[in-house]
This record gives sequence, C-alpha cells and structure tokens, in this order.
Amino acid sequence: MDVYWVWLSRLKYVGPVLQKQLIAHFHCPKLIYEAGEESLSGVPKMTRNALESIGLNRSLKETEMILMAAEKSGVRLLLYNDVNYPDFAKECKESPVVLYYRGQLKPIKNAVGVVGARWCTSYGKKIAKQIGEELARLNIPVNSGFAKGIDSYAQAACARHGGYTISFLGCGPDICYPTEQRQLYHEFLEKGNVFISQFPPGTAPNPKFFLSRNALISAWSTELVIVEAGEQSGALTTVDFAIKNNKRVYAVPNHIGVQEGVGTNRLLSEGISPYLGIQSLQCVKDKRPLDVELIEKVKREHPILKFLSESPITIQQLSHLAKLSEDQLMDQLLDLELTKEIIMRGNLVYGLH
Repeated sequence: MDVYWVWLSRLKYVGPVLQKQLIAHFHCPKLIYEAGEESLSGVPKMTRNALESIGLNRSLKETEMILMAAEKSGVRLLLYNDVNYPDFAKECKESPVVLYYRGQLKPIKNAVGVVGARWCTSYGKKIAKQIGEELARLNIPVNSGFAKGIDSYAQAACARHGGYTISFLGCGPDICYPTEQRQLYHEFLEKGNVFISQFPPGTAPNPKFFLSRNALISAWSTELVIVEAGEQSGALTTVDFAIKNNKRVYAVPNHIGVQEGVGTNRLLSEGISPYLGIQSLQCVKDKRPLDVELIEKVKREHPILKFLSESPITIQQLSHLAKLSEDQLMDQLLDLELTKEIIMRGNLVYGLH
C-alpha cells in the first residue's frame, strides 16, 4: 500500500540507502512497519538512531494527509518497485524510494540531462536550445531542473519540437518554481511532459532541497551536458553526482575570460569530454543512422535556407523575404549558424548549400 511507502520515505535518520536495505530485507514497507526491534536490528547499515525513529513513528496520520493532498492536487506517486522507475536511476544510491509527479510519466530507456547557469550568455542560450531541439527530433528525453536560463531554454526547445522533457523540482511537483515561469509550467503539462520531486505536494521551495534535486537529475540521466557554469555554479553539483555514478558527462567549451564559462572550461581541463555537437553524445551514436540523417534533412529543409545562397544578403532583406521580425529571424539564424548551415559576417548572411 502507498501509505507504508510514504511512511518509510519520511522517517528521520532513514535515508535512501537504508530504505532500500530495509526493502531488500523485508520485501515490502508494510512488513517494515510491522517489524519489531530485533528483526530490524539484523538489517545491514541499521543504526541506533534509525531504530528509534522507526519505533517512535508508527502513526500514519501524516502519510495519509500527504496522500489526500496528492489526490487533490493531481499528483501521483512513483514507487521504487514500479516498472516506470528506470533501472539506471535505481543504480544511484541517492535515488529515493518514493517520488511524486505531476503530468505524464512515460517509460524511458535513456535521457540526457542538460544543465547550466541561470544567468547565461546568448551563446549558452543558443547551444541549450539547439541541444533540446535536436534531442526532441531524435526522441531522446531531456532532463533538467526547470530553472531560469540554460535549464528552461533546453527544456522549452525540446517540448516545442515535440520532445519529452522531465523537470526535477526542489519543491512539491504541484508548485511552480520559479513562479514567473508559470506559463511554461502549464505549457509543459499541456504538451504531455512531467514534473518530478522527492518532496510531497505542497512543499515550498527551499535552497537546501536543490542538492537533492540535482542528484535526481543526474540519477535519471544516462548522459549529462553542462552548457555554461561559473566557478561556483550550483550546476556543478549535478556534474559531481553524475561523475560519482559513472555517467557520461560533457561540457560545452566557452571563451576564455567569460565568467559563465569558467566552470565548464575547468571541467574540460580536468578531462571531461567536450560537447561539440549532438554527435558527441553516445545515445546519438547508438541511434540508427536513419534517425541522424533525419536531423540533417530537417536542417536542409529549414524555410529560411531557400532565400540564401553563397552570395550575401543583409539581415534586413532576409527579414522582409521571410516575413519575420529581425528578433525572430536572429533566433533562427543563430541556430542555423550553430549547425553550420550558414555563415554570418556582421550584417550579412551567407548560405552554405
């Protein structure tokens, strides 16, 4: 029963590692709840504090209230023994035995975590959007923390190109944080994406929760790309978790001296693989060649490309031909430049095909 899973997950001094030891020993949380001290003492990694916590917290009132709040807010539970709990996430010792989610939880075989600075550069923004878009076209989920900046740019690009994105929160999954991204929160839900948290519905965001959130992003990702990060960026903790759990990690190279690239460039100097495009990712290399060819075909068929040739055209002229504002056009031109479809020289644009 869900109530015993929630009870187990809320016990003080009983963290994810011991929770899983208890489940392995007793096979289900209800038997843990009913066990006496002698039986509990035989569980590996059991401590005196944990024994006392289990013995003193037999009330189910709090857990029943959590389940009622979940039902009221449209939040569902994902339990450690559920088929939709990825095996590669279970391998990480930080993975909780109970997760709460809102939205559509789909089975995933792999996923790419994309993280980085909240206050990113235009370069970082374009790279994040490019990654999200291309992973969507390859039907590879994008995981991130729904934070402003790199996280949201990558996730929004994925969702808006028909992909699946999983947002991990440092609050209840029914709470939109940051609050100014409420429209994006509902957009993600409407497009069939999901918000996941280890915190029950109604839990307010708290800075101390974000380390656990970052551990979840890492656990649920088979590969991780860090796009931009300053020297003390919180995104670097996600990288630490990924390295500890033997995940493939990539860093996007940045200009020397750019504050938002100090952390990523340091990672590169320490031996982290450079992200040089979508083909850097192992999950993309493992895809059928036809899938990768489809990305290239879509790029070649970009509507703007029909207006371009090897002869230069000004941005103003192209804006008129494409019937786009210059701001809208620049977003698309920067994407095409990143994928090496065009060259931009000041106010001039050259096609490469």
